[in-house]
Amino acid sequence: MFSLLCSLPRVRRPAPVDRCDERPHLVYLGEIQYITSMSELLPLADAADLLGVSVERVRQLVVGGQLPGQRFGNVWVVPKDAVAARRHSPGVRGRPLGPVNAWHEIIAGSIDLCHPGRYQRRADVIRCEMSRADVAALPEMVGALLGGVRAAIELGEQLAADDSVDLYLSATWFAGLDERVAYVPDAAGRIVLRVVDNGAWGLLPRGALAPRAAVALDLLESGDPRHWIAAEHLADGNE
Repeated sequence: MFSLLCSLPRVRRPAPVDRCDERPHLVYLGEIQYITSMSELLPLADAADLLGVSVERVRQLVVGGQLPGQRFGNVWVVPKDAVAARRHSPGVRGRPLGPVNAWHEIIAGSIDLCHPGRYQRRADVIRCEMSRADVAALPEMVGALLGGVRAAIELGEQLAADDSVDLYLSATWFAGLDERVAYVPDAAGRIVLRVVDNGAWGLLPRGALAPRAAVALDLLESGDPRHWIAAEHLADGNE
């Protein structure tokens, strides 16, 4: 009996699959859309080769809403047809505004959510880690304005808070920030510092929160469709 059992082929159990990694993380495309066919998707590196730009530039196009994209785990992909369309497009609607013009539109509340890339120069994004005490001190210390999900909640949107914090501050204050708080740059950090050009910082109203339209644009950088809906509410002026 033992020899018979040993002669039988062994059946290997498939490795467990993390279903959470299979769920797509989407980007805002002007309306809620879903990309489903894996055979029609390209990795960012392949898209970059076809477009003749860097991988980082393709990632910026995706995050800015200028190129549709989808994330599986830590891997971003983009549709082949969207890459082909961009290659043959004579021009791209919604080129980025300069910091001052971007903030003029943001403060006026006249942003175009279908082309969030127009406002990407409203701030340079620095991701980092720092203590909760230092994060809490920044608004009073350097006049930082709260943005992102936490600001949206303060503005009445029914969203779940997480560990991330978005703060807008001026380039001048950021230049001397390391003398005031201890922070560590981290590309995956939960603290998002949005550094605004000094020439545009004076346009921002003083207070605790960034302008509603700026908060809406922050939310569009998320992969959560609930954040996109909240962004539309904020941009429309709905409470």
